[in-house]
Amino acid sequence: MLLRNEGSDAAGVPHFYDVAMATGADDIKDARGMATADFDNDGDLDIVTNNNPGDSGQAEKARATLLRNNVGTLRNWLAVELRGDGKRSNRDAVGALVTIKTGANQKQVRLVGAGSGFASQHTARLYFGLGEREQVSALVVRWPSGRVERFEKIGEQPVGARRLVRVSEGEGAEALGLPARQSAPAGGQLAAAR
Repeated sequence: MLLRNEGSDAAGVPHFYDVAMATGADDIKDARGMATADFDNDGDLDIVTNNNPGDSGQAEKARATLLRNNVGTLRNWLAVELRGDGKRSNRDAVGALVTIKTGANQKQVRLVGAGSGFASQHTARLYFGLGEREQVSALVVRWPSGRVERFEKIGEQPVGARRLVRVSEGEGAEALGLPARQSAPAGGQLAAAR
């Protein structure tokens, strides 16, 4: 099952649409773990599942399945990587809360976690969907130490879309491009989730 968020109606009720068959995510393998990461560095989260061959003895049934998301090339996004100071906060920033503000009353929140499911681990890089927005009005990091850092600009520039923002606790932030796009790994099954 793969659901696409269609947003909320006038009453605030969220609506979702099943896109599994249209995207190739309706495969019948026995998946035992799932993780999200931007495997191809194009600005959106892709999905990989670990599969169990069961009693079949067929190794091809146990290959991981990669479901590549191509929406990032169509809409704006912001990626955030955190690095704790290693003294007051852990270096991986587990427990940090990142909030972006995109409008008067609009915000998105992400938590850096450790351990995200059975036999899998999501990326520590946080992704925020911006739609048509070209920038965010503020990026706020609440570190595990309790320190709060707010960024409305990085250097002299606003926090812009389609960027990777790397924040080091107590040392500031830098805006970067994502590393060069990677092609699909050999043997990976690809499907474009739209």
